[in-house]
Amino acid sequence: MKNNSAMKKFLGVSMTAILAAGTIAGCGSSSKSGTSAASDTSAAVESAEGESGAASSGDTIKIGGTFTLTGDLAHSGTLAYEGAEAAVKYVNEELGGINGKNVELVYYDDEFDSGKIPSLYEKLISVDKVDLLVSPYTSALLDAAPTVDQYGKLMFSVAADSYEANNTYGQTVANIQMDDEWQGGLLWNDVAEFLCSYDDWATSDSPEKPKTVAIVNLETTYGHEVSTALNKYFSENGLDVVYEEFFDPGNADWTATISKLKQLDPDVVINTQYFDDGVKFTQQCKSMDYSADYMVIEAQGWDAMDWCNPDQGGLTPSDAKKNFLSYSVYKPTRDAESTKWLADYCKEKYNSVPGNDLICGFMAVELACKAAAKANSFEKDDLIKVLTENTFDLAGYDYKMNETGGNCADFSWGVGQYQPADLSKADTSGDDWQILWPKDLATSTPNLPFQGWD
Repeated sequence: MKNNSAMKKFLGVSMTAILAAGTIAGCGSSSKSGTSAASDTSAAVESAEGESGAASSGDTIKIGGTFTLTGDLAHSGTLAYEGAEAAVKYVNEELGGINGKNVELVYYDDEFDSGKIPSLYEKLISVDKVDLLVSPYTSALLDAAPTVDQYGKLMFSVAADSYEANNTYGQTVANIQMDDEWQGGLLWNDVAEFLCSYDDWATSDSPEKPKTVAIVNLETTYGHEVSTALNKYFSENGLDVVYEEFFDPGNADWTATISKLKQLDPDVVINTQYFDDGVKFTQQCKSMDYSADYMVIEAQGWDAMDWCNPDQGGLTPSDAKKNFLSYSVYKPTRDAESTKWLADYCKEKYNSVPGNDLICGFMAVELACKAAAKANSFEKDDLIKVLTENTFDLAGYDYKMNETGGNCADFSWGVGQYQPADLSKADTSGDDWQILWPKDLATSTPNLPFQGWD
């Protein structure tokens, strides 16, 4: 899958600077920004084995995890890393660290390789002796959970796309993105509710109320949890799923699928795919002159920063900012201090609103630090106590731990849409990103139907 070249360049510079600060990075060497890194998986493990790995040396607290920086899903994993690094900056500079101690990030590149992740988490715990843990990106969380549980630790989820680890290991995983009702489909709850609440948002320019849905899904645990949740919700609310198929990440050709969609002519097409696949699917829809009245493309909300930036692997702005729908973690109406800080950070760095992967990486570190500060402890039982007794105000939404480790706070992913004043002059900025649903957080009304490709 295509990686984010600009982020890779940034990451390489960042790692080079960190490694230059000390012979062994990832075992306590601190950079000026308060982060540390293990740059290469094998080299990092060898370095770690040669150190004592004393935790919290001096005034430093270690947060450890792995990120997918190369291989499949590197685009998204790198953005999650960038969010985690931004959170370290926020915690140190705005919150004064954790009870006066600075935080640093110790991490490895897991390459989205399930065979490497267990040993990397064992190194983080037993050799690097990190104080807090964040999870690998998305479904790779399942590979880390047994090791984390074995050592009696708690892991804060980074863009967890499945509830399977919680079903097995419970409160070992602070699953910020999911609750025990919607599980892997929770992020689609707002989209499904929006589509089924036509009478609450329809205008004179709206298409007819949708009746049929096609879902182009991922062949992952996440994809199947989404399928279960969406099919149940739609069947209970009058929408008929007329087509659904599952695809492995990196699907090379969508021609047969789009031909099938043309034949079925559903009112709604929902593409629940990772960023690169969503971009390719959308490009082929254009090349085959296909669209539905409601085009719900996950990749747009997954990475709102790069979706309309072809240099970052996205679409040209005039195509990217057509009236697609997607879920949205970033809601400009939210008044949390960290929401505003992260929005300013992304505006300055990317001239965009934050993307979901970056926000989720940020929230994992943010929650870990806020929970540890409130508990004044890194012990699992102490962290669970404060997580279950308190609601934490995070950059994307609130979190309170339920009995299985999921989120029982009142929170919403939201539905978003780009709405440029002039599509022919649309640019790569995120200034025209609007929230459509839920209504109490909306910044605009929907612009529908999809206007086609001409």
